[in-house]
Amino acid sequence: MSIGKSIYEIRTEKELSQEEFGELFHVTRQTVSNWEREKSYPDLETIIGISDRFEISLDQLLKEDRHMVKTMDKERLRGTYVKKQHAIIDFFTGSGTGIVISCLFALDSPRRTIAFGVGVAMILIGWLKKSKCDKAVIGYLESRDKEE
Repeated sequence: MSIGKSIYEIRTEKELSQEEFGELFHVTRQTVSNWEREKSYPDLETIIGISDRFEISLDQLLKEDRHMVKTMDKERLRGTYVKKQHAIIDFFTGSGTGIVISCLFALDSPRRTIAFGVGVAMILIGWLKKSKCDKAVIGYLESRDKEE
């Protein structure tokens, strides 16, 4: 059984409306409807809350819905990838910007010219990495939409 069906069964067994169920977990009625129709999934904290409140094992809620578990794993991995890429992007653009700004206050010399060039190159590398990261995220989202 999927988590959406489980939520529906729990809610109807306890004679709760979607709105009442949503209030228990601080979400809207529409969110509960999306969970039940499997258009989206509750976050892990909410799943644990459902498990605790209605005394249902996490195994019962999670193990039987392989699609949801795969989706959550993909999202977690994707978030890790994006965080790492943003750290690299921030390093290049931040360092490059710092170098370029410091060159504005330095005396004119060959070192200043080289440092300025290195700073601009670092900014460009950061922008290129950001562009690639954005394309990867868009590609991932498009492929995920096709799966659904």
